[in-house]
Amino acid sequence: MKNKKVLITGGAGFIGTNLVRYVLKKGGYEIVIFDKLENHMMEDYGRNVRYFKGNILSKKDIESVFKAYGSFLTVYHLASAMPNKEFSDKVMWNINVNGTRNMVSEAVKNKVKSFIFTSSNVTYGIPKVLPLTEKTPLKPLEMYGKSKAQAEKELAKFKDTINIQIFRCPVVSGIGRLGLQAILFEFISENKNVYVLGDGSNKYQFVDVMDLVIALENASRVLGFDIYNIGADEILTLRELYQKVIEYAKSTSKIISLPKTLALIALSTLDKFNISPLGIYQYTMIGRSLYMDTGRIKKKLGFRPKKTNLDTFIENYKWYKGNKGQFTEIGSGNFSANRSLPKMGILKLVKMLS
Repeated sequence: MKNKKVLITGGAGFIGTNLVRYVLKKGGYEIVIFDKLENHMMEDYGRNVRYFKGNILSKKDIESVFKAYGSFLTVYHLASAMPNKEFSDKVMWNINVNGTRNMVSEAVKNKVKSFIFTSSNVTYGIPKVLPLTEKTPLKPLEMYGKSKAQAEKELAKFKDTINIQIFRCPVVSGIGRLGLQAILFEFISENKNVYVLGDGSNKYQFVDVMDLVIALENASRVLGFDIYNIGADEILTLRELYQKVIEYAKSTSKIISLPKTLALIALSTLDKFNISPLGIYQYTMIGRSLYMDTGRIKKKLGFRPKKTNLDTFIENYKWYKGNKGQFTEIGSGNFSANRSLPKMGILKLVKMLS
């Protein structure tokens, strides 16, 4: 029986690599990874995975991958510009909005059955009522959220011509995830103090990468157009979560509360001088609760998260400890932001004083 073909954009990123492994493990698929990263950064998955170097802003590149490999059963569109200070607002909008439009347009032209898109919970902005549901109005605060919300609108224009499933994801965690989690793990592993805004009683939802990719793959067989919130159950407060990781690590780190208002003013000022690793949405929400209702995805896709926030943090901390020293900083290599160390900026000084 001939293998079914799927296209994964952004397949060299954190979510993408996990999705490739999962789809491969299921068997019966030929996978094409469409990504702008260099070939030498790619894993050797074997003969059923091909790599196509391309840019989602280039219609020529997108047309070429379809011409080279024929029509695909499913397109998993994971490629995006993340809010990590490496992209201007204009570039981020182009990649997240125009790039998405380019890809879905070509998918429709080539009669692709399903288009799976990863959006974000940042599209909701600052929540007034929790938990957030799919009916909560979208009021994004910054360019990343605005671009993801607009990308959703662009996809909705194609809902009568292709099956489209959209996932609003919280921060994705799991083995191999670096980004801002790496800063937390570095502080804990070196017995430095860890800081929370206010008393740390806010609840912040994450999702384990394997829970996410299983849901993405399951959605490839769903007909129609739909949007889902996805996230872990059993959400601890940030103070509880950090404390349990500290205890697991047998670290002497202490959790220090910072006055919320003063801390936000300081973070905003540092962001303006580009010496904070946190973007506007990150520092605005770091002291607030943010979690979504996942009833819809459980009912329609049978989603049952296997990992809690604590599970995924502990697993990732273990991985971090075992691989520390092998990481590259954002901007110093070809890895995606979520697979690289963020630039610590002012936190280097904070670490020295902790």
